[in-house]
Amino acid sequence: MIEFTQYGDVQRLRMWTLRSRAVGYDSSAYFVRGVLIDTGPFHVRGGLGRALRELRPRGVVVTHWHEDHAGNAAMVAANGFPMWMHEYTERQLRAFPRVKFYRHFTWGRPGNLRGDVARFDPAPLQVIATPGHSPDHHAVWDAETRTLFSADLWLGVKVRAVAASERPRQIIASLTRAIELDPVRVFDAHRGLVDRPVPALEAKRAWLEETIGAVERALAAGDSEDHILRAVLGGEESTGFFSEGEYSRRNFVKAVMAEIQGAP
Repeated sequence: MIEFTQYGDVQRLRMWTLRSRAVGYDSSAYFVRGVLIDTGPFHVRGGLGRALRELRPRGVVVTHWHEDHAGNAAMVAANGFPMWMHEYTERQLRAFPRVKFYRHFTWGRPGNLRGDVARFDPAPLQVIATPGHSPDHHAVWDAETRTLFSADLWLGVKVRAVAASERPRQIIASLTRAIELDPVRVFDAHRGLVDRPVPALEAKRAWLEETIGAVERALAAGDSEDHILRAVLGGEESTGFFSEGEYSRRNFVKAVMAEIQGAP
């Protein structure tokens, strides 16, 4: 299902299915200046196809390869819409990445990107590298209206459960990049329009800095991973169990360790 909401010059396409709603998730694409930002999950491909026929975007930006953002990129490309995506994103989608059952259940596996993709310059919108959540993560900036489409950069202030590939200090650097833009509006891919956007971004940065510091001090003191998980992050949450550890609070501790060790 897709719900359309208008915010002046911005149209939000909020997407969910009975499956994703059952586990409390939805994902949003945005339409601005004739550009569609993200393609949503594969499970809403029928609704997105109808939306494409109605909106007729001049191009599509894919912020990163995760299935709730790029799930319909293959369909969009097959229908001839020009696209902007990072080369890493394209490689992942051409590799037809496997996803664990809980992700397949909630969003669906991204379609297999085949053949040539028509390239697209989204100007006057700017695509800004904001890695950390994933290596290919990008945000979209409208300088004229000072609006940031932040994809999964913000998500909320105290986000303790992360994917194994996330890098918290990279997220801090990306948040700083976003804060320096001084946006008056931020549209999050899951939370929608963010209230008081700059303080919200600053609050997340401050919490990350404090929490990373606490993990680093505990590691330096020789504390175990299990002890840090309980003492700093309050123990594991249900998502960690349902995802078989792929998306968990324990991964936050491991990510800090990886950054200390300089892991790629």
